[in-house]
Amino acid sequence: KFIIKNKINIIHISWSNDKFLAVLLKIFTPHKIKIILYRQMIISRPKRSIYHNFIYKRIDLFLVITKKLYDQACQYLPINNSKVHVLTYGIDKPSEETHISKKAFFSKHGMDPNIFTIGIFSRIEPEKGQHLVLEAVNQSVNKIQICIIGHSMDDDYIDQLRETADRYGLSKYLKVISFVKSPMSYMPCFDLIILPTHEETFGLVVAEAMLMGVPVIGSNAGGVPEIITHNHNGFLFQTKNSRDLKEKIDHVVENKQSLDTIINNGIMFANDEYDYHKHFETFETLIEGL
Repeated sequence: KFIIKNKINIIHISWSNDKFLAVLLKIFTPHKIKIILYRQMIISRPKRSIYHNFIYKRIDLFLVITKKLYDQACQYLPINNSKVHVLTYGIDKPSEETHISKKAFFSKHGMDPNIFTIGIFSRIEPEKGQHLVLEAVNQSVNKIQICIIGHSMDDDYIDQLRETADRYGLSKYLKVISFVKSPMSYMPCFDLIILPTHEETFGLVVAEAMLMGVPVIGSNAGGVPEIITHNHNGFLFQTKNSRDLKEKIDHVVENKQSLDTIINNGIMFANDEYDYHKHFETFETLIEGL
């Protein structure tokens, strides 16, 4: 009734469970309706059943966040490839007034501001790979502290991280902090930000860190290599390989004063590719093409 009364002709969905409802609305609404589906998770297998054909034949615009996801959609879904388009995230950079004071933040959480500090922003669970950073730092001869910030999805995993840090003699160099609002405002507090995930569909944290002028290391999997060009605007390490990660960390620590080009390349890339306003301009153009 709301759709009919307000003459709505576009339904935009991003939760997979809403697809069926959207298609029913399209079928039973008297006037024409277009469906836009924004996909942000990997597509790991073919979906060509009668149900999937019924759904995807009625999707008018299928948006994905990475080129890899575009290839997966074209390969696995019963949808005309001309309806599939890449629409990367738009990142709204926080104003400098919102930046967190490093001195206050480190003091509050008992961290030494004079020690090289790695930030890890993600949910805390095994697939996010926080343990790899601990293993890498343990192998390094450099003095490094780690700050993990995010929602706990697995309390047993946090206990394992703390037990591992204790075994490595790194307990005082590991801090685990619950999720914070506006993570980007905290990023300049760190010397390096790492995304050690086993496979991230996109890797938003990496792009955000680039925008905030912080060097980044990311796992060479999923959508991360579409953001990081190794040794140009950041560094990639072999997925699940703590030894390779250690080498990349040491490179950043030991060359901290000569990373300006890497950092500036990251800022320029993220500004160009993930501009907040450009995202909506592109989205508007795609809508007008329906």
